[in-house]
Amino acid sequence: MKKSVLVVDDDELLLEFLEELIAGEGFNVSAFSNPSEAMQALDKDPVDLVITDVKMNEMTGDEVLKHVKVNHPNTGVIMITGFGNINHAVRALHKGAFDYVTKPFKGKEFLYRINRYFDEDSGLQTPARKAESAPSPAQKKASAAKEKVSPADKSDHPDNRFVGEDPQIKKLMRIIPQIAKNVAPVLIQGESGTGKEVFAHQIHVNSDRSEAPYIKINCANLPSELVESTLFGHVKGAFTGAISDREGAFDAAQGGTLLLDEITEIDIKVQAKLLRVLQENEFYRVGSQKPIKADVRILATSNRNIAEAIAEKQFREDLYYRLNVFPIEIPPLRQRRSDIPLLANHFVEHYSKQYGIEPNPISGELMEQLVSREWRGNVRELNNKIHRGVILSQDDEEINSEHIDNDMFSNVDDNLTEEVLSNADLPLMSIEEMELKMIRKALDHTGGNQKEAGKLLGISDRTIRNKLKEDQS
Repeated sequence: MKKSVLVVDDDELLLEFLEELIAGEGFNVSAFSNPSEAMQALDKDPVDLVITDVKMNEMTGDEVLKHVKVNHPNTGVIMITGFGNINHAVRALHKGAFDYVTKPFKGKEFLYRINRYFDEDSGLQTPARKAESAPSPAQKKASAAKEKVSPADKSDHPDNRFVGEDPQIKKLMRIIPQIAKNVAPVLIQGESGTGKEVFAHQIHVNSDRSEAPYIKINCANLPSELVESTLFGHVKGAFTGAISDREGAFDAAQGGTLLLDEITEIDIKVQAKLLRVLQENEFYRVGSQKPIKADVRILATSNRNIAEAIAEKQFREDLYYRLNVFPIEIPPLRQRRSDIPLLANHFVEHYSKQYGIEPNPISGELMEQLVSREWRGNVRELNNKIHRGVILSQDDEEINSEHIDNDMFSNVDDNLTEEVLSNADLPLMSIEEMELKMIRKALDHTGGNQKEAGKLLGISDRTIRNKLKEDQS
């Protein structure tokens, strides 16, 4: 009898790829973009293995893991994430996960992890699967969910508002209506965490396409063999595992907007095909010679030095000029310090409302500290700090530095890592694998800033990029 696998990931395009990849290996697959629905389906129709993303809006991967271990102890769990680090991996394994895979990953590697689970788990009793002849309710729900493409979210979520009174920010906000009311490409540059995606979202919601699809693709997190298929789709038989025709991001974004986040991470060969779309407004699915018209507005972001990427032959100069009709630079938080109090209070208000609690004011001493910090992780780092402060200050009258800089969290991570490394229960790995783990850990610490990660590791940011690219090749 075929083994059954449930996959949950709120990135629907990646979800489709994983569904096809795993089904192509001969497993029964049910796929969900909503983790709550996935757990409901699991409770009704148990499976042998659950594969879950870690970072999801509706429910975290850790919560999925806990639900599975409590309610389905014989079901295995493999966790995937683009924000992984070795500390979280160790904690996940200690909590009962079988394995932990960090994006970007290769299809063969992913299948190897799944097959290894079933090879090692052959002595355990796994849940029986229902008749294979008809699709399960889980599969039907997954198919229905993938057909829905919602308009852009216009809520007051902090990720969807561009907040600031700094002259640089006011200037950017003034030009949004002009940029939004046309279909020319926009290239948004800036350090990681400055708000490039938020600015892109504002362009879309202020455009004539605001009620049309808004599709976001994180190019840095895609497995190397997935990039072209994710963007353009593919036809049945185009490659191993392509068991049916699939639409890509350009199909999903028809009539709307497509955001290509970290576009400089796209393979140079795929960049040529992307350039053709911008020039001719048409694309080809992988394995097909039939052109498809593209009515899609392209927004792109990058935190890299694009001139350097062009010089290193990692980004096409002609594609850069096609995208750079409206060049936008988002300033780092340290260059707009006057906005820090405004942003901090905005996050306090949002998270207090989210948790249904009375907002505490930020102490004067803490606010001075916030304004004086360097904020290498920019607005994203400030958001996370205030989020923590709102939660930990509920029994006090104000938010102070003790709430946002509580050493408990980093100490737990550091102690756990030391404990595990002092024991011999980490799997043996090659020097190349360990290098990649350290690079990803450093990138996680710096919010994706490759230059800062290089400084932490004592290597150049070029070395980091080359190591990551070698891993994808």
